[in-house]
Amino acid sequence: MKFLVAVALLMVTGLVWADDKSNSNPPADNPASSKQTPPEKPISNNTDKARKDDKLPTPGELIKKLKEAQQEENSKPKIAYFDLSRPVLEKPLDFSLFGGDAESLTLRSLIDRLHQARDDKEIKGVLITFGAESSLNFSQAQEIRKAMIELKKQGKQTFVYADSYDTDAYTVASAASKVCLLEGGEIMIPGVGLETTFYKGLFDKLGVQADYVQIGKYKGADEEYVRTNPSDELKGELIRLTQGLYDEIVQGIADNRHLDPAKVKQLIDQSIVTADEAKKDGLVDELTDEDGLRKLMGKSVGGQVNLLTDYGRPPREAVDLSNPMGLFSLLMKKPQPESDKPEIALIYAQGVIVDGSGGGGLLSDEGVGSETIRKVFREATRDDNVKAIVLRIDSPGGSALASEVMWQAVRHAADKKPVIISVGSMAASGGYYLASAGDRIFADQSAIVGSIGVVGGKFVFKGLYDKLGINTQPFTAGENAGLFSSSEPFTDHQREMVTHWMTQTYHQFTQRVMTTRTGKIKDIDKVAQGRIFVAPQAKELGLVDEIGGLDETIAYAAKRATLEPGQYDIRVLPAPKTLADLLMGNGADAAFPFKPRVQFQAGNLMSAVLPQLSPTVRRQIEMLQLFQRRPVALVSPYIVTVK
Repeated sequence: MKFLVAVALLMVTGLVWADDKSNSNPPADNPASSKQTPPEKPISNNTDKARKDDKLPTPGELIKKLKEAQQEENSKPKIAYFDLSRPVLEKPLDFSLFGGDAESLTLRSLIDRLHQARDDKEIKGVLITFGAESSLNFSQAQEIRKAMIELKKQGKQTFVYADSYDTDAYTVASAASKVCLLEGGEIMIPGVGLETTFYKGLFDKLGVQADYVQIGKYKGADEEYVRTNPSDELKGELIRLTQGLYDEIVQGIADNRHLDPAKVKQLIDQSIVTADEAKKDGLVDELTDEDGLRKLMGKSVGGQVNLLTDYGRPPREAVDLSNPMGLFSLLMKKPQPESDKPEIALIYAQGVIVDGSGGGGLLSDEGVGSETIRKVFREATRDDNVKAIVLRIDSPGGSALASEVMWQAVRHAADKKPVIISVGSMAASGGYYLASAGDRIFADQSAIVGSIGVVGGKFVFKGLYDKLGINTQPFTAGENAGLFSSSEPFTDHQREMVTHWMTQTYHQFTQRVMTTRTGKIKDIDKVAQGRIFVAPQAKELGLVDEIGGLDETIAYAAKRATLEPGQYDIRVLPAPKTLADLLMGNGADAAFPFKPRVQFQAGNLMSAVLPQLSPTVRRQIEMLQLFQRRPVALVSPYIVTVK
């Protein structure tokens, strides 16, 4: 340890001698340094004086210099810096080696830190930067933009920088005091395009038959398999959905940049706007590179800035790495320490709804498992310290049975505690089935809601088997033992059975919705039948109660539980698993059980192999797996991505 201190003193001494006052935190200015030759020292006979002049400073002198440097740095205007060059996640990672949010950047943690900067009188401004690997969805971008607007209302200077902007990044930037862009950069906002793919022509050539039934005139979930082009009903839904999202983009930019909506539409039709054009047309305030940001911010806040790169992050526990037990204690640390305050439980339902525990697979690292949700709601209900529950949903639906299991679990919890729903980018079909179980539904401005309908069936591979020379020979006992055989289509009687089954599921779906939405939805038939809506339309029709993000949802849940701001903590359930869970498991009866298993992280694998096709391919794999397990599904036919 003494050796480390000595090395540190020498390093600090070097820094003090160099009188380097630059801040090493990114982004930084890098002006060319002066290379003047220092004057030669005059020769002196007074060697004792020379030695005295050249001696190293004492530790006390070094500490004094460090304090003076720190005081000088602290006197500079403070700017909180948020680097969004990595993906913004909807929920925390399921596994965290050290616990906490260190390995992930979640939407909630980001907005909490922005709010902290908003209320911090020492913070003069906020800087957000985007990189080539940045990734967030449109709903997340709108929530971050709202936090930026609140910062400006509190008198904070807000800066956003990117080498180039896509729609999501520019949605955030549009609310900034200064939108900054690389001089040779660009803004790419091409509008909204939904592309549907139909496989019947391919299936006909392969000898594959999609034998499907759908309940709901506008459902459309089976059309990609049984048609070569969309029905008029599906066309109408897609046109309305596309226009709704387009209007959200246009109005958001127009309002925040004080531009005429017609001008914004003109720029969108241009698709790619160069940096010079963007500044001329009012989309951008400053053209600079990342290294010029300090100087630019200094002009706005008055003086050199103190850039805080870790603002709002909880302090890390110091660990003595020379002691093997120190590292072990860090690895075994729980991600969420027990709180002595009342808590609001935050539960995430992200991905396709499946029976069982859910979780990752080869091509999908997301999934809403019915058993997981049921157990975690049971845990939150039994915990007296949890006063309210917020369920954050981002799901296109999935298994009908799993949706019912989770609906029942949520309703049991709602009998004892407030359960408030927050819809992220989508709560469709089974996702809305789950949402309808809550006491009140909040939805992000651009959330996609609805798709109340049912689809079911199977793929028949008899023709493909014949082409490949494969012969199958069934052996059955029971009139309908081969109901879901992949070798033969449904008989007329079997189709009637499946249709009856699905009709009953549809009626149950609408009844579950009206259990909590009676008096809010005037006519269930007008909002059901598979129809889908953007959040403002859904609110008008009674499908949701409020337009608002996760922050507003949590605040409402606290109000319902009579909790004042600052008097409660947020507890994410299930908590991210740590190495301790992997080694020892989690034995609490009410807790989510950890089941060690080897999993491929699909999204990473598929994105690396087929980055453009991965959402479509992943969706088809998920659909095949879903119908293999459960023939009747509540699933949306849409994959919506804004770029």
